[in-house]
Amino acid sequence: ILKILGGTFKQSKVDEQTRKLMERIFSGVWKGKRGPKNDKDTSSATEDAIKRAQDDYIDDEEGLQRKHRIDTTLQIHLFGKKGNQDLNYDGFYKFMDNLQTEVLELEFNEFSKGNVAITENDFAKILLRYTYLNAEEYDAYLERLMDRVKVERGITFEEFRDFCRFLNNLEDFAIAMRMYTLADRAISQSEFSRAVKICTGFSLSKHLIDTVFAIFDDNGDGMLSYREFIAIMKDRVHRGFKSSAKSEGWDAFRHCMKHEMKQTQSK
Repeated sequence: ILKILGGTFKQSKVDEQTRKLMERIFSGVWKGKRGPKNDKDTSSATEDAIKRAQDDYIDDEEGLQRKHRIDTTLQIHLFGKKGNQDLNYDGFYKFMDNLQTEVLELEFNEFSKGNVAITENDFAKILLRYTYLNAEEYDAYLERLMDRVKVERGITFEEFRDFCRFLNNLEDFAIAMRMYTLADRAISQSEFSRAVKICTGFSLSKHLIDTVFAIFDDNGDGMLSYREFIAIMKDRVHRGFKSSAKSEGWDAFRHCMKHEMKQTQSK
C-alpha cells in the first residue's frame, strides 16, 4: 500500500497524508457496498445530496432557476420568472387570442388535411361534434346541408375562426335577439348578420352565413329558429364539458315542473 501511495517498505509508519487517503478509499468502498454505517454517515450523505441539488440551480438577476433549463410555465409566461411582473389586459387578451387560434388551427387542420379550406360538410361536422344529438338528428343536419349546397366553395380558416369568435359572444347574441324579436320569431339572414355585427364588431362572410342557414334552417324558408341554433351552439362552446348532473326525487319533480312551465309560457 505504501509503495502504491508513494511510500517505501523501510518506513515504519504511515504518514498522516497517506493515512487520510487510505481512510477515504476504504470508507468509500464500505459505503458503496453496505450503505451509510451510522447516523453521522447518513447526515453526511444527506448533506452531499443537498449540495448536489443546490449545484443544479443558479441564483442570478432573474431569480432562482435550474441551470441550462428554460422554464415555460404559465406563471412565468404571464408574470415573469420572479412572479412580480404586472399582467395588463392587452397582454392577457393577446395571450388568450393566440391560444385559441392555435387550438382552432389544430381542429381545422384535422379536417383540411393540408388544404387552405375545409368543405361545408366538414364545417357542419365540426359544429355538431360536441352536441348531444342522436344519430338520426345528426345525419339529418348533414343530409340537409348536402341537398342545399350545389357547388362547394369551402370554408377558409379565417371564416372558421371568425365564426368561433362569434360563438364566444353567444350569450350577448342571445340577449340581442330576444330584444330584437320580442315575439320569438325566426330570423332572416340579414337580421342574423346585423346581430352578429352588433355583438362582435365584425361581420361574417355571406357564404359562411349561407352555410349556417343551410345547416340549421329546418324547413328551407330562409328563416332560422335562433333558439334551436343557440341551444346547439352552446354545446359546441362547452365542447362536451357541460355538466349534466342527474337529480332524483323532489328535485327531479321540481325541475320537471319548472321546465314544463317555461315551455307553456313560450308557446
